[in-house]
Amino acid sequence: MARKTPDILEIKGYGNDVNIILGNEAVFSDIEAELIKRLEGSNQFLAGVEIILDAGDRVLSTAECEKLKEILGSKFNLIISAVRSSSDKTRKSAEEAGWKVESPQHPQQKKVQEKAEPEKVEEVKEPLRRESDTLLHKDTLRSGQGIWHRGNIVIVGDVNPGAEVIATGDVVVMGKLRGIAHAGAEGDTRARIIALNLRPIQLRIAGYIGRSPDLDLKTDKVPEIAQVEDGNIVIHKLK
Repeated sequence: MARKTPDILEIKGYGNDVNIILGNEAVFSDIEAELIKRLEGSNQFLAGVEIILDAGDRVLSTAECEKLKEILGSKFNLIISAVRSSSDKTRKSAEEAGWKVESPQHPQQKKVQEKAEPEKVEEVKEPLRRESDTLLHKDTLRSGQGIWHRGNIVIVGDVNPGAEVIATGDVVVMGKLRGIAHAGAEGDTRARIIALNLRPIQLRIAGYIGRSPDLDLKTDKVPEIAQVEDGNIVIHKLK
C-alpha cells in the first residue's frame, strides 16, 4: 500500500510560522521527492516567509541536512529560520549544515500564541449585521482593524494592508483583498477565500498558510478563489 502524504511531510501554519514537518518513518528519498513536488506548486506563497523545518524525532545526517538545504535554499530560495528537533544528532547535523536549531515546542505553547495573536488588531464592531451564520460588513477595513466571526464573513468593500479577517467558514471580499485573510480558522480545510481582486499580504485556510504571488503589476482584475488542494493553498480564477 502506498504511503499517505501526511506520513512523508506536511506544510502547516502555526501563528506567524510556517512549519515543514518531516515524517519520522518515511524514507528520506520519499521526503526529497515529496518536498520538491509540494514546493514546485506552492513556493511562490512562501516567498519571504520564515520557515521552521520540524524534524520531530527523526534522525538526520549532515549529508541529509545539506541535501534539504540545497532543495529549500538553493532550488526554491526559501528562508529557513530554524530546525526544530528532539534528536541531539539531528540538531548537531543541522548546525553543521549552517542552520539555527531549537528544541521541540510544546503544542500548548502554539495554541497560546495563536490565541494571543488577534489581540494586536483593533476589532471593528460597527457596522456589522449577522444573517444566519454569515456576517456582513459594509465598509472598507483599514490598517489595524479586524473582524472575527464563527461562520462566514462577507466584506462589501476592501481589506487594506494591515487589516485582518478571520472566519471559521468562508471569507468573501467584494473588493480588493490586500490584508490578511484566514478562513476555516477552527480547522475546516474546505473553507475558501474569494475576492474580486486577490492581492493579500497573507492567506490562511485552516492550518495552511500562504501568500499571494507577486502580481502587483497585473492590471486585469479577475475574481479569484483560494482553497486547499493536496496540502497546499491554490488560487484559481473564479468561473
